[in-house]
Amino acid sequence: MIDEIALRNFALVEECTISFTEGLNILSGETGAGKSIIASSIAMLCGCKGDAKMVRTGTDECQITGRFFTQNPEVLAWLKEHEITDDDGSLLVKRTLRKNGRGSISIQKTGITRDELQEFASLMLDIHGQHEQYTLVNQTNQMRLLDSGANLEKELSELKTQYGRLLACRRSIEELEKSAAERERELELLAFAMDEISRADLKEGEEEELDNRIRVLNSHDKLSHLMEEASSFLSGGGSAVQALKQARSAAEQGAKIDQSLEELSRRLDESYYEVEDIAQSLKEYLAHDAYDPDELERCQERLFLIRRLKKKYGPTVEAVIAYGEEARKNYNQLSDFSGSRDALLKEEKELEHKVMSLAMSVSKTRKKAAGGLEKEIESILKELGMPKAVFHIAVEEAELSSTGIDTVNFMISPNKGEPLRPISSAVSGGELSRIMLAVKSAFASSDPVETILFDEIDSGIGGEVAVQLGHYLSKLSAGKQVLCITHLATIAVNADNHILVSKRVDGERTCTEAVQISGKERVAEIARMLSGKRDSISLEHAQSLLAKKIGS
Repeated sequence: MIDEIALRNFALVEECTISFTEGLNILSGETGAGKSIIASSIAMLCGCKGDAKMVRTGTDECQITGRFFTQNPEVLAWLKEHEITDDDGSLLVKRTLRKNGRGSISIQKTGITRDELQEFASLMLDIHGQHEQYTLVNQTNQMRLLDSGANLEKELSELKTQYGRLLACRRSIEELEKSAAERERELELLAFAMDEISRADLKEGEEEELDNRIRVLNSHDKLSHLMEEASSFLSGGGSAVQALKQARSAAEQGAKIDQSLEELSRRLDESYYEVEDIAQSLKEYLAHDAYDPDELERCQERLFLIRRLKKKYGPTVEAVIAYGEEARKNYNQLSDFSGSRDALLKEEKELEHKVMSLAMSVSKTRKKAAGGLEKEIESILKELGMPKAVFHIAVEEAELSSTGIDTVNFMISPNKGEPLRPISSAVSGGELSRIMLAVKSAFASSDPVETILFDEIDSGIGGEVAVQLGHYLSKLSAGKQVLCITHLATIAVNADNHILVSKRVDGERTCTEAVQISGKERVAEIARMLSGKRDSISLEHAQSLLAKKIGS
């Protein structure tokens, strides 16, 4: 859901923060007050194309910031896929547009593209009215809505997995069926790499050992001198070992007289044996220290070979070894062309059967669900002032894809005698909003989208239809966050949160403001919506409508 949006230098808005709540959020105000500006700002947060004209006159850029809260698994999965971390379900979306037409978009300070914003927002929010191109008229969204109503999540997940395996199998077959000459060339290259790496007989860690050995051989004289000097200090005349031996003997005798010296005696004892062992190790090192100039040459040649192989096959010895293993695997696969091809063709046939079986099952479920939902949506449309409307969910055959073998198209005949047409080309903005309300009401329990904005939903209606419209908005808002821009008091009285949009003149500038209203302010606004006045009769009528709503 949207918690709040903050606007700065957007159209007529200088600075404005609007807070939304759960349930039904109504935005009302005089004609031209700027309600469409609020709707446009939300559309911008959903990826609507920006226009430099939206930047407030006299400023260089505008900024729209929206704070959302969600636990929708699809949204959280999208964030994870794009390496964006939510703050316990809290998300900050920011969009900036400059006078030169450029701008920036971010979620949690991570920059994203406008296409990515549209993709993200489609999981969070639906907009219906003048921005309807982002929701109901999109056939992908129509299919997703139908699938959620048909409870096809598990079947579609399995279908997507198996279809992915089928595509991977087909790619493998294509790779395998390269021209014979190309395959032979590749076999030759693989064989050369296998032979070169195999003959090198590389060992993990070998490069580091060679580096160290070359360093030792290059400094052999200096190293021998140092070790001989160390050995002389430890075991030569007046050596450290002899001194420790004498100190150890003295301390041992002293401990027999004074028991408090036992710990000191023990420590000298340990030191003596440790130093004696070091002295012996140095002697053994010097005894086996034979300089071989040929060894240095061999080590250098070996290191040169390793680095040459690294340059060709990988950044490390481990990577070169892995390359050799992969080359052998690819060589065997290419060599066994007929056997591999037969196995892959068999696998492709099995996967095609499995995918088609799943797709046909999904299609059958879609068509069955569509029939029941059509009747429910038509029933709601009758109550919303479209008594002759015919609603049809066309599930038609299409080329196999990860979503099955169907296309889904919401069709409408708004008036008797008119043919069924896609809703995008058959209805007005107000009618489309009412259709969306009917659709959302029918799908309320299964649709994962948490927030819905209706703009111009009351266009061309009034009386009992408006009452029913308010009833369905209120009913829908029991499970969704609903934002509705309206001119009708019979709709506005249903609000859980009423926001008044107005203009004020500050010096030589006009500014749009939006504030939450309640109590007397709300009664006055409902009265204005009823009659255009705030006289005693309209105020009394407004209080009556609000009291009736509260009482229900």
